[in-house]
Amino acid sequence: MQKQMQTVQIQGAESRGGASLMLISGAILLVLLLSLQWLEQLAVWHALAIVAAGLGVFAGWAKLAQPKYFLQYDKAGVRYQHRHGSWVLPWHGFLYSGIPQYNQQGMAFIAFRLTDYDSFLQQLPPRLAVRIMTEQRALYIAAVRQGCSDGQCASELLAEGDNFSTKRQQYNGIKAAFAWRMQRLNSQTGFDVFIPVSLAEHDAEQLCRQINQARLQLIQNTVT
Repeated sequence: MQKQMQTVQIQGAESRGGASLMLISGAILLVLLLSLQWLEQLAVWHALAIVAAGLGVFAGWAKLAQPKYFLQYDKAGVRYQHRHGSWVLPWHGFLYSGIPQYNQQGMAFIAFRLTDYDSFLQQLPPRLAVRIMTEQRALYIAAVRQGCSDGQCASELLAEGDNFSTKRQQYNGIKAAFAWRMQRLNSQTGFDVFIPVSLAEHDAEQLCRQINQARLQLIQNTVT
């Protein structure tokens, strides 16, 4: 009997320790504010401590706003969780995952080589697409410059089209721009879709191997 594939969830460092950081910083901030009533004059160090505690509260809140698990995969495919939405990449929609490289150095991403743009683009929330394009603009610029031997073609390649067509579908607006970006990233890196990770390179490589193995099992119907 074939076994049921279990859901695998990956937690990132960005979501860890948010509650503790917020509570500790909030307690320190409260003590500092209460102590103001016994001070005749606010010292510089006291003001800086208040600011630091306030920043700690904000940082803790920002951590709590992040999804607990930034990535999961199950029998339906790979799901990326972002605080502004999520996308799903079905197993048949990509060929493999790996770590992209820049100047022969691994980057802080895991990435996917797509086989079917439509299965990805059709379910990609436009709001999330905008956030990803904004957050990964440095990655895109680096990839484009890597393909310019004289450094003069970057501005031309950075232009994103308003229309993009596959064999089955035509896209406009933000999804078209996202598709053009995927295509150009693919030409320079071999990957279309990127997920930022805070994992050690060894752990990121292991995660990619696990995803690739799970894909092969699903494609070959060895897991149901």
